[in-house]
Amino acid sequence: MAKKRRSVSLSFVLLRFGIIMVGCMLLCCLLWYVLFIRLVKIGFFYNSYTSTRQIEQMLAGDPETFVSPGDDFLAEYALFDQNGKVLESNIKGRKLEKLTSLLYEDAYNMRVAKHTYGDGSTIIIRYYFRSEFANPVLRSALPPFEYMWLASLGAALVLCLLFNTLWLRKRLAAKLKLFGEVSRKVGEQELDFTIPYAGIREYDQALDAMEHMRDALYNSLSSQWAAQQEREAEIAALAHDLKTPLTLVGGNAELLLDEELPESSRRMVETIATSNERARQYVTSFLEASAGEEEAFKSNSLSELFDQLISNTTAIAESRGVCMKVQNDLNGFANIQKDHLLRALGNVVQNAIEHSPVGGNVYLTGSMADGGWQVTVCDEGPGFSKAALQHATERLWRGDTARGADGHNGLGLWFAAQVVKTHEGQLYLSNTKSGGVVTVKL
Repeated sequence: MAKKRRSVSLSFVLLRFGIIMVGCMLLCCLLWYVLFIRLVKIGFFYNSYTSTRQIEQMLAGDPETFVSPGDDFLAEYALFDQNGKVLESNIKGRKLEKLTSLLYEDAYNMRVAKHTYGDGSTIIIRYYFRSEFANPVLRSALPPFEYMWLASLGAALVLCLLFNTLWLRKRLAAKLKLFGEVSRKVGEQELDFTIPYAGIREYDQALDAMEHMRDALYNSLSSQWAAQQEREAEIAALAHDLKTPLTLVGGNAELLLDEELPESSRRMVETIATSNERARQYVTSFLEASAGEEEAFKSNSLSELFDQLISNTTAIAESRGVCMKVQNDLNGFANIQKDHLLRALGNVVQNAIEHSPVGGNVYLTGSMADGGWQVTVCDEGPGFSKAALQHATERLWRGDTARGADGHNGLGLWFAAQVVKTHEGQLYLSNTKSGGVVTVKL
């Protein structure tokens, strides 16, 4: 019995993430506070109330004369004479201008102190309720300590949120990759594998559904493969059995050729013998294809190939009352699968013969082209329809009513196109005023 796999819900994963994130933030706050207390003890900064105490000490007892404070004085101040001239200050620029503007105003805000000494000089002090660096160099070079310290806490909390979010993203992304791996293997029909375990209930439910899909696909493909193997075996056996009657037909034809026959009868018997030999070659090729064998590419004379194509199709044309108009301008040799190519070109020529009217012509031309050679077949039939020009080379396509698709299996032009493609060539369909045209370029 298979061990039951443990998994948690996605809600639990998110809740755990939230708890961990809050815990990290609280830990950051605790460390921040402990460090804050440590900095207080070593006197690294002044508390927010330090500036008010310094002012109280400076103005205590209503002093008659001004005593200059030291560098540790936190508040901003400016000392003016009776004429408003600045005698001493620890600020410059716009800050000093703001204090100067308060010299002749009676209304003060709660962060401004004003005192007039016995000699007529007046001091104006502005202070802030915030912590400041104890070191005057840091105080002048950096923003106030309180702002920076609060900013450090905010940055720490943001980093906690960022790191925890990235951790959750990485963990969930790793689980989601399982779906991609399963989809890839199913798409490539690599079905002999174990569906992985995500550990998250919702993910595992989806993976279980994919496992059912994989099992169904595996069973379906297995059944199809078995049926295909059985069908191929039956076809191979039938093709093998066809060799016996073909052998008898060929033997009887040869016996008849040994007799004294009228010329017309002898030509008919020769046609029977030639066609029977072609049929035997087709059966042999079919058996080789069923066994997984493939015809080898060999060097062949193009002119002889064309002549054999004419020989194979002339009898069919004569039986249909169609005249073959032939022009063979081919020369040289090419590395081809001769039997396959003869069958492919034979299909094209036979297709043209069948769609030409009685007494019509089929024009078969072989010519050399730039970088190769080509065979062109023209008939005097109704031509290809618009749909046939796009789909006639598709397997089992039979929708071309213009060329009388009834009685055809939609395999002739498809097989021809496949063979031409194997030879790295192209097959083109077109129309002329007289009928359809098929051009094979190799």
